[in-house]
Amino acid sequence: MAKKKNIMPPEDLRKLHLIELELLLELDRICRKHKIKYFISCGTLLGAIRHGGFIPWDDDLDTFLTRKEYERFCKVCETELDHKKFFLQNDRTDKEYRWGYGKLRRKGTEYIRAGQEAIKCFSGVSIDLFVMDNMPDTPLFRTIHFWVRRACIKTLWSVVGVTEDPSKVKRMLYGVLRHVNKRIPLGIMEWMGKMCNKHKTEYLCCTGFYRQNPFNKKTLLVSTKAEWLRKRTEVEFEGFSFYTMKEWDSFLKYYYGSYMEYPAEENRYLHPPKSYKLDVDVDLRGRSVEEYMKGWSNTEK
Repeated sequence: MAKKKNIMPPEDLRKLHLIELELLLELDRICRKHKIKYFISCGTLLGAIRHGGFIPWDDDLDTFLTRKEYERFCKVCETELDHKKFFLQNDRTDKEYRWGYGKLRRKGTEYIRAGQEAIKCFSGVSIDLFVMDNMPDTPLFRTIHFWVRRACIKTLWSVVGVTEDPSKVKRMLYGVLRHVNKRIPLGIMEWMGKMCNKHKTEYLCCTGFYRQNPFNKKTLLVSTKAEWLRKRTEVEFEGFSFYTMKEWDSFLKYYYGSYMEYPAEENRYLHPPKSYKLDVDVDLRGRSVEEYMKGWSNTEK
């Protein structure tokens, strides 16, 4: 992640937010209708609690679904999703997509992150659908699980790493890994998820995503205690009500520590875009988009 800098005008960042909000509203509509359990999570949940909406300098939106609920969502979307406006993206619906979790994307838009130009999948504005699987409880198997999934993720990322990694040696290694068929690492991670999900465990993780948590070095980003995804509550986000975990306070402390404190400006993270196109009409359940844009800036609220 890159440190915050003026890479998007405030009004464009706000347009990005509102497109992501429209995507979240579509996910919420489908999940409520079909009783599919989802949770807003990570920075999105933090924004809901601390800011009542998006963190002003944030540029993405995160959700958790257990693998069972995610598979149900994918099946329902075949007939329920508004396909004229939205696209459910995963390695099955987009042959160029290389990640082990899903995205819901807005058609008619574009948002390409710097350094990821080599990935030729559909690149509309998106929200993340992190697929949560059980993790092994024993130290040995958890260590094996960690390194196998990390190797798989690095193999998938190789098309980016071959040009973007600062290490010449690693770029050479990625040059070899990029020729591995993506179905091999994706298949391994899917198998791992299914095997782990046969047993109840203390922790869950998104098998297809690895990154160290920059706010709490003792945790990995996109991991959580299983008990926190058993009960839900609703929280306000940008004037709408969305589902999250009932024990959101424990979750936020686990991720961010003193989460109500604003981080120093140099620690406010943004994914720098290479290019973007945001010129679409956004439907926020009939609410005025102009009111959501009015008086907003990417400074602290």
